[in-house]
Amino acid sequence: MNNYDPIQALSHLAVVSDYFLQVTLDKNGKVISSDSGIGPIPTFFDNKEKPIYFSDCFVPSNWGKYESQRIKAWRNSHQSFTVDLQKIVHPQGEIVDTKWEFFFVSDDFGTCLGIGHPYSQPMPYNLGLGDFFDSTTSEGKQIIDSILEDKLLGFWEFDLTNKGDKISQGLGHMLGYTQDELSGTTPISWQKHIHPEDFPNLLRDLGSHFKTTGNIPFKKEFRINQKTNQTIWALGFGKTIEWSSTGRPTKILGCILDISDRKKQEIWLKEHHYFLKELAFEQSHTLRARVANILGILEILDSEPQNNESKRLVQLIKRETKLLDQSLKKSIKESVSKNKSMEDVIS
Repeated sequence: MNNYDPIQALSHLAVVSDYFLQVTLDKNGKVISSDSGIGPIPTFFDNKEKPIYFSDCFVPSNWGKYESQRIKAWRNSHQSFTVDLQKIVHPQGEIVDTKWEFFFVSDDFGTCLGIGHPYSQPMPYNLGLGDFFDSTTSEGKQIIDSILEDKLLGFWEFDLTNKGDKISQGLGHMLGYTQDELSGTTPISWQKHIHPEDFPNLLRDLGSHFKTTGNIPFKKEFRINQKTNQTIWALGFGKTIEWSSTGRPTKILGCILDISDRKKQEIWLKEHHYFLKELAFEQSHTLRARVANILGILEILDSEPQNNESKRLVQLIKRETKLLDQSLKKSIKESVSKNKSMEDVIS
């Protein structure tokens, strides 16, 4: 897979979606291709070959912002760049704020394919990307949100017939490979970077995808070990795009997303959850046990002969100790409630 193949797959998703936008611009801002939501609607008198430019699709002053990000990405050897653009809605002439990621698709880094979406409007219920990108499910929302938040690590393709494994340059760089290694003839397998503890479950879920003839998309959370020995959490997903005449899978195409931040939050929640459980145990078994001991001692003192002042002090201490015990009961109850809520969030 060359670097443009997976981008074309993502471009296709944008074309069939009512939510995402797609446009390809040359270095002069001329629109090479786009979906129907980009550019003015031609009239009967317009020439079919009439070119469309950046200024026909976006606020003209945004061109400087676009060029600045393109040149910055090129100088830093990045394969893509993001930029916020104000899209012109034709024929009304309204302005809509949109967020874009542009990919370099030519050797001179001048031609760029962009995938965009409006961010000033709520996300629609159905993006038209099929079951895999169903925005009504938590998994679909997570995948879409991850892509929109620029956490897409790269693409992968596996040819089951020839046992060929191909990855995009972005994924290769994330794994720690140099440009020379990615450009070489030796194939690079991203599967060997999967954490050994996660690999069996990943194969099991992939097998389930095959057994349902692709009706259940493959998606799995797992850890990736980079060449630098650093570990990140990833969400891999994909679909079988080619089947043999006998119904056997022959080629799979998918993406990998970075979910390390979310996993860090989950780990923090679990640690906080255990802390609350230990605190509740400490309150119920240790602190209340000491309070019970104090009340027992006060009962003994109360049965002994005392003057009026001593008796008053014993009753005062007993009353305050009982109030302390009630406060501990309330605190324990709240801790148990918080633990239950935390368990619901973690699960």
